[in-house]
Amino acid sequence: MSEPLRPPRDRDMAVRRGLRMAAWCAVILYCGWNLYWLCRLRVPPALFLALTGLPSPTTGGTRSFRALCAGEWRESLRWNAMTVPILALLSASIVGLFLSWLRTRRLRLPQWFLWAWCFVLIAAWALKLAGDRAYW
Repeated sequence: MSEPLRPPRDRDMAVRRGLRMAAWCAVILYCGWNLYWLCRLRVPPALFLALTGLPSPTTGGTRSFRALCAGEWRESLRWNAMTVPILALLSASIVGLFLSWLRTRRLRLPQWFLWAWCFVLIAAWALKLAGDRAYW
């Protein structure tokens, strides 16, 4: 006799639980990586770059922003061409979360934010990989 199929709700809860656990593991790994280097009085290298040999989509973002503030827009684009869109989307996400919390006391963003983040980060990564490796 075969087992009855579980309702989708149980499966959704299992997926959410698995994603939550994966997120916590990623946070612990990230914090441990940074703590390891900071305890040796060194600036932590990028975890993604160290694990894969590839830059993350946001690599060079701080240097890009500093160059932009100094009026060096070409240098800013070399470090990370998507710094302004990433900062704009980050600001919109923070404002959206705050407004959501004010209205419903829950932190929830509309689905289009997910798609906007995916688009911006994929574009940033493609531009980073197409650019000069010296700016990784």
